Amino acid sequence: MLNDQLMLLERTFLNPRAFPEERYYSHVLWAPRTGSVVTFPGLSNACSRARDTASGSEAWAEVQRQLSIVVTAL
Repeated sequence: MLNDQLMLLERTFLNPRAFPEERYYSHVLWAPRTGSVVTFPGLSNACSRARDTASGSEAWAEVQRQLSIVVTAL
């Protein structure tokens, strides 16, 4: 019973659309990242890209998309 509840809780953090460029990663809270931040990898990667690129609107739209994925999961 407890194991089933923990399994269902963990499934709420899986989203196959969270990382379109990495099809093997789907966990919203934990996944490998190239930088030093391990939590919220999609949001962290999107913020890093948005700060480093000149194309502001597209990159920041991805930040907003990743933030909505995290908020929905939580």
